Amino acid sequence: MHKGFLTVKEMLYKDLLSVTPEETIGKVREKGVPNRPVVLAMDGDRLVGVMLWKDVINRKLESDVLVNQVMRRDFSSLDEEDLEREILAFLPELRYHALVCRNNQGDILGVLSYDQVFHDLALRVCETEARINAVVETVDEAVCIVDNNDMVTSWNSRAEELYGIKAQDIIGKPICSFFTNLVVTRVNKEWQEIRSLHHQPVPGTHVLINATPVRLGPKVIGGVTAERDVTEIVQLNQKLNQASSQVQRLEKEIDKFSTDRNPFAAVKGHHKRLTELINVARKAALTSAVVLLRGESGTGKELFAKAIHEASPRIDKKFCVINCAAIPPSLFESEMFGYESGAFTGADKKGKIGVFEMADGGTLFLDEISELPLDMQVKLLRVLQDGVFFRIGGSTPIKVDVRIIAATNRSLEDMMAHGTFREDLYYRLNVVSLEIPPLRERREDIPELVYLFLQEFSQLYNKQISKLEPGVMATFLAYSWPGNIRQLKNIIERMVILTEGDTVLESAIPESLKLSSRQDQATATIGLASVTEQTERELIIRTLKQVNGNRSEAARMLGIPRSTLYYKMHQLGIM
Repeated sequence: MHKGFLTVKEMLYKDLLSVTPEETIGKVREKGVPNRPVVLAMDGDRLVGVMLWKDVINRKLESDVLVNQVMRRDFSSLDEEDLEREILAFLPELRYHALVCRNNQGDILGVLSYDQVFHDLALRVCETEARINAVVETVDEAVCIVDNNDMVTSWNSRAEELYGIKAQDIIGKPICSFFTNLVVTRVNKEWQEIRSLHHQPVPGTHVLINATPVRLGPKVIGGVTAERDVTEIVQLNQKLNQASSQVQRLEKEIDKFSTDRNPFAAVKGHHKRLTELINVARKAALTSAVVLLRGESGTGKELFAKAIHEASPRIDKKFCVINCAAIPPSLFESEMFGYESGAFTGADKKGKIGVFEMADGGTLFLDEISELPLDMQVKLLRVLQDGVFFRIGGSTPIKVDVRIIAATNRSLEDMMAHGTFREDLYYRLNVVSLEIPPLRERREDIPELVYLFLQEFSQLYNKQISKLEPGVMATFLAYSWPGNIRQLKNIIERMVILTEGDTVLESAIPESLKLSSRQDQATATIGLASVTEQTERELIIRTLKQVNGNRSEAARMLGIPRSTLYYKMHQLGIM
């Protein structure tokens, strides 16, 4: 296509049949086939006449009539340079005689005839209209096409659904008879394209609209719009904004009465090691010292990091998190330090700030610090030492005041021995080190966590679940929990979803967990056989305190029969 028009080259007939002028029509009919519509009468290498196939078929010619008696001698020639010209320029001449196109060497490239060109143009119009109809019915948007007089020429089924107007009622009529707030007429008159414009064509309906003028050469002959219905999204967003405003007002009111809030209340459990860690974390929080959190995946390292931030003088500043294991090495530097405008191909023209700038004055939590590439370890060390860095492509030093909390579930000491973690960075990070114990080493916290998550997910899924069958807690206490608290929380959520009554049944326990529990240790009927005697004592005493000495309730929370609880209390000397 050339500027919206068909060219001579596209309309040429090239499948030509060459005959001598002395051949008979009968011989021509034997040679000719319907898809070779043009016969050339050749006298050696010289073209002396043109005969269209319809002349051979439709005219009642005797078979012995010679070609030179019926062929057209009034054909004209086109040069090879004419191939790229618009076919419309030759239609007047074609009405009187055929046009033969030759190249510079005189070879015949093809022939144009009025009947065939008119037939092909009409066929192409029909095909184009069929394709347009298929396109407008395929897309999910409401599509409207108007001509240069703003008369509707196309209106798809999505538009019918969105506006309640049938195609038969609007096609052929002016669009302004149906709508007053129009975009399609604007692009028609102003020749401008519109992309993703929020528009309200009628009250109560919101759309994102794309609009494009239809150009034919230098003229605009209409416009096209495609509109996506976003009414529900806009209404939901309005309600969300209202709710967010209410939440913010409530949070401000709560903050007025929360002077004694405990940031570490989110860290659940009363194990001795956990209590000691919280005490150390409280002291570290009051300083700007780097804290290194160690522990297996799922033990709550990010929870600790956020509690330290909220217990620090930086509470009013940002708490930023970056997972070093989730960022490709090639993007680390730009994510951490940002980049200037034009720093590299594909960079944002306005540049971008990194997490260090975003966290200025606040806390930056570097999760999975062990996954930091060696070259970035050097740059991180420099920022920790000087508090200064450069954006990618920048020459101006940027000074920040950021408190670093790092976390890892790997042995940094082993990584140093293998040369994958820098020793100087290790000592810079290892100022205050907190080793968060895995769940299997503080099993006495399991009942508390279980009932906490049980309550949380019961509220979330609108259920009234308050009890466990004794075997459920027994299995939980025997299991080794390789995924720690995160795994326990996910298991509880699954069981709440599957529970129909007010009691979680043993049948809701995943088979993989049951099997692992049996492999870890044979589950005793009392549910406490997998902990030490001292741990049993601490667990029973703490549970009794929680229920104000109610032994029946304590037995239920521990997942054991009341008689077993009495036996254990006597055996362990608990009065």
